Amino acid sequence: MEAPYLTVAIVTVGRHEKLERVLRAFSRLDPGSPPFEVVVVIDGDDPPTRSLLARDHPFPLRAFPQPHRGPGPARNLAAAEARGNLLLFVNDDTRPHPGCLVAHQRAHEQHGTCIVLGSTAWDPEAETTPYMAWLAPAGHQNNFARLRPHGNVPWDAVWATNISPPRSWVLDEPFDPAYPYACLDDGEWAYRQYRRGRRAVFVPEAILYHDHHYAGPAEFGARAREFGAAARYVVSRHPQLTWRFTVRPVLAAAVRLASLALPSPRRRERLWDLRFRLDYLAGLLWPPARPRR
Repeated sequence: MEAPYLTVAIVTVGRHEKLERVLRAFSRLDPGSPPFEVVVVIDGDDPPTRSLLARDHPFPLRAFPQPHRGPGPARNLAAAEARGNLLLFVNDDTRPHPGCLVAHQRAHEQHGTCIVLGSTAWDPEAETTPYMAWLAPAGHQNNFARLRPHGNVPWDAVWATNISPPRSWVLDEPFDPAYPYACLDDGEWAYRQYRRGRRAVFVPEAILYHDHHYAGPAEFGARAREFGAAARYVVSRHPQLTWRFTVRPVLAAAVRLASLALPSPRRRERLWDLRFRLDYLAGLLWPPARPRR
């Protein structure tokens, strides 16, 4: 069998209904899309997902179960089993725009060997609350607003919801298999790639739509605390990032708290920002005993 140009790698557990929607979208891609396969790693026992993946699909699909070990080992397994020279990491709740794979292919042809970062937008077929609009695309969830189209991407903006690295880069610099949390593992991986002189490029036309609802800050609190706990782990591996992940967040929280004394038409957003920063610091100081999945 001819090797596909690209392997779509998806990690999933317990969200078969969202995954089904994602797979359906991959069957509706632009006809000019490059040949691709889908590799799904089931991170833990999940009978409904196994049943879904056992069906016939209009593209090559292979599924690999593993004991519940987290996204890092799952992504490494997907890379090991992939047949394409490029990987496209997506989430089980992020469906592609029809032109997504075409955009990734063109970017690799234009920019050469690199990590291509596509954009991630809230799903237009679902509700986008005011809090979600604040979180992304210019907030704490994803801040694409700070990136220049087709420009180099800093390592801390390499979000694995929509990246296509060379498979060889994952094989020789894998995701941390001991990483305890389901966030910032992509940033820690990208930091090691960055230290090896490898670059990432932002391609906004490579779009994925994210189907995840947040009504307000209370629903994002656990995620923010996990960010803080993950930052503590990253600093334990890379002490040179202490300023980036510990000192600077403390100072930023103090500045935000002080800013509440000033009148502003955006006071609600300031309160959201302070809540995120305090939750982050809580996770940094008191990491949860059992990571949220």
